[in-house]
Amino acid sequence: MAAPLGRDTLPEHWSYGVCRDGRVFFINDKTRGTTWLHPRTGEPVNSGHMIRSDLPRGWEEGFTEEGASYFIK
Repeated sequence: MAAPLGRDTLPEHWSYGVCRDGRVFFINDKTRGTTWLHPRTGEPVNSGHMIRSDLPRGWEEGFTEEGASYFIK
């Protein structure tokens, strides 16, 4: 199971993006390489957000740490 994104800071020259399914990927801005693993922890992370096809455009579903869903616009 993927860990939550949490408060781990990214190393210098790293950024991240989130896929439509909520998976987080990391971008090394110097090499332009990408990875599914957090560059500091070596673990995959989950944003806790998911874009669903049954929601109106611009809406996402998020989940609390307890697993309750909520919606974000």
